Amino acid sequence: MAPEQPTHTDETDRVRLGKLLRAARKRAGMTQVDARNLIGKSQSTMAKIEAGTTSISRESLQKLIAVYEPAADDVPTMWALWEKTSSPARLRHGKRIGTPVWFGEVLDKEYQADELWSWTGERIHGLLQCEPYMIDQFDGEGRGPEIHPRLSQRRKRQRVFEDADKSFVFLFSESALDRLCAQTAHRHVVTEQLRHMAELAERDNITIRVVPYGAVAYVDSDFIILRNADGDDAYSEYLTNVSWANARELTTYHEAWDAMLSISTSPEDTLKDLRRRYKLADPGDPDGG
Repeated sequence: MAPEQPTHTDETDRVRLGKLLRAARKRAGMTQVDARNLIGKSQSTMAKIEAGTTSISRESLQKLIAVYEPAADDVPTMWALWEKTSSPARLRHGKRIGTPVWFGEVLDKEYQADELWSWTGERIHGLLQCEPYMIDQFDGEGRGPEIHPRLSQRRKRQRVFEDADKSFVFLFSESALDRLCAQTAHRHVVTEQLRHMAELAERDNITIRVVPYGAVAYVDSDFIILRNADGDDAYSEYLTNVSWANARELTTYHEAWDAMLSISTSPEDTLKDLRRRYKLADPGDPDGG
């Protein structure tokens, strides 16, 4: 019997908060441009706040409430919804289900970028993860009832692949694949993840490459470079936040990327290795080769 899905999540609470903010803004006779000027965000971010697809900071919510002057009954509701979805206290205690503010900023920049270059060392980037692998990772973290909304968030994030005008290059160490394939207790997870990456690598706008053990190189910390016509952004991701690169760090990331890309396996050889590993993990599947 399938587990009962939660009917009340941080995602639904953010949507409800967004609707309240939109209604209050309209009653105040203001546009989204007026609102985004108040909180110093882009209009697209303001639209996502009202749609409930990204979070809002305490300071920004406080400014909007002060200017909108919503109905008295709505104010405590707004703060209660914010506390459930965006409170730093919930994040510190590992209780957050919804998307934190910093992650919303990452998603915004991912959708705006023309190209994404990802170096994740010994781990597989979230955009490359299949659903069984996601569930396995969340179970390992003891997420319990938080799994369903987190899966929903990751599925939405992966829709960025649907834009054929964007290109993606994912680079990670050979050890990331070895760690994956070593999960003998979760063989179905291994096979599904290998199959999923091989299918992604076959797409015209997605490239996956591996830095092999035999390449003598210093392995840099994880970083992501987001490229667009207006200039590049880059960040390193941590457990509870990201660090956006300054100009000097961006130059360093570009140099590190070029160096690691030059010693990585070709996309064709990487795809062959993914198929080989899949076949070894599931030799009974006639399509595994």
